[in-house]
Amino acid sequence: MLLPELLDKGRETDIAIVDGDTELTYGSLRERVLRATAWLIDNGIRPGDRVVHHGRSSAAFVELLFGTVCAGAVFVPINNELTASQAAHIVRDSGCRLVVTDHPERHEDSPVRVLTVDSVTAALGSSRFTTPITSPVRPDDIALLIYTSGTTGSPKGVVCPHGAVAAAVSAIGTGLGYRSDDVVLCRLPLSFDYGLYQVFLSFAVGASVVVAEGIQDLRILDLVVRRSVTVIPLVPALAQILRIVARRTASITTVRLFTNTGARLAPELARTLLQSFPGSRYASMYGMTECKRISILPPEEFDEYPDSVGYPIAGDDIRIVAGDGTPVSAGTAGEIVVSGETVMAGYWNLPMNAQNRFRPGADGLELHTGDRGYMDDSGRLYFLGRDDDVVKRNGVRISLVEIESCAESFDSVDEAVAVVTEDGALRLIVTGSADPRWVHQQLRAALDPVRHPNAVVHRARIPLTANGKPDRRALRAELDTTTSTPSGDHHAALAV
Repeated sequence: MLLPELLDKGRETDIAIVDGDTELTYGSLRERVLRATAWLIDNGIRPGDRVVHHGRSSAAFVELLFGTVCAGAVFVPINNELTASQAAHIVRDSGCRLVVTDHPERHEDSPVRVLTVDSVTAALGSSRFTTPITSPVRPDDIALLIYTSGTTGSPKGVVCPHGAVAAAVSAIGTGLGYRSDDVVLCRLPLSFDYGLYQVFLSFAVGASVVVAEGIQDLRILDLVVRRSVTVIPLVPALAQILRIVARRTASITTVRLFTNTGARLAPELARTLLQSFPGSRYASMYGMTECKRISILPPEEFDEYPDSVGYPIAGDDIRIVAGDGTPVSAGTAGEIVVSGETVMAGYWNLPMNAQNRFRPGADGLELHTGDRGYMDDSGRLYFLGRDDDVVKRNGVRISLVEIESCAESFDSVDEAVAVVTEDGALRLIVTGSADPRWVHQQLRAALDPVRHPNAVVHRARIPLTANGKPDRRALRAELDTTTSTPSGDHHAALAV
């Protein structure tokens, strides 16, 4: 089922999108998407052209997205928070024909046409378009360019063909079991693929999605109750908010499923949420933009295998390989390599010999994730860390995730993020009520010496990237400028 076909799954009068006080039924959404498609064609957009959206997550975002792909063009979402220079890089690199934005002041020097979201919405509501829609899409046609945040260099655009996106939606939907009566709360930015696919997964079964990126923390539970939300995709920051605000209200029983991918959710935090929302279940997942989703742990296995991120999704294969590319045995750590239907088509504007992640395989492209993990005898995957989460210390490769997970197992630690600063010191930043000296003592008892941090630092909250993940780069820069290398242990409190 390619993206344009997702609009046909919901019943005419069922709610497709909730955006604040705005509700769009599937019938009205289909009509607005047809108008958006015709408007784009009337304004010179042709199959293969790129259309950028730079603004807040909204019903208008969804209308432009589906209008673009129904016109055979390529949708390029940009995070609402990106600056003028960051957005300019994506506009240039994508070679787009049109920018639709909530921030025209950030595109004053743009070489392409720039329109505001409000002006496009008004045009769709007040004009008639007569251009026939004659741009059916094929599986190999590009649907999306999603730019990765990356840890080094400029963001790269992941080329997402219709066929690979459809395969991902089908496999994830099967693994998670979204239903037509679901109401999915999406507080994630729609420019983030985890957020974007909530729209696709919901539409694929005729469910409703509540777009709520900008909602205030204290209003989240009210929205959950008012809209009878059943599914909540999580990043750690949202999970922490729900844990805190849930203490102040009666039990909420409509939520049946929490999911997590992207930034790791501590098992203890997941258990706390399940207690606060009786009847709910939790699905831990692993993935990356370059192939959308890699694995899903069935909720019924979470209690027994809380550290696993699950089994390969349908249509994909996972291998764990050593540094020389040879497969390793079960239980042995190595690089996670993925092949199959959901592997995307590489990076935009990069020759294949420059694409270190995507490499030709026996049956198409393989994705060499750069992430470390292992598989058990039953085929469950365990994620050990991303490229920059694995460091060498005293000649030994260690996973920062392992240290973070250990700290987060302590009841009084809410979140933990480990970073290696410019001076080579390993520092652990924690939130919660725990005294950092006590945390350090517990880590010394639980971990071997090479994994002992030089310092445990308390912070009121962890800074986040635009996608809601812990911002290691910001923490590292802050520590580089505010602390010096101690000769022994060092404990401090950082400002919010």
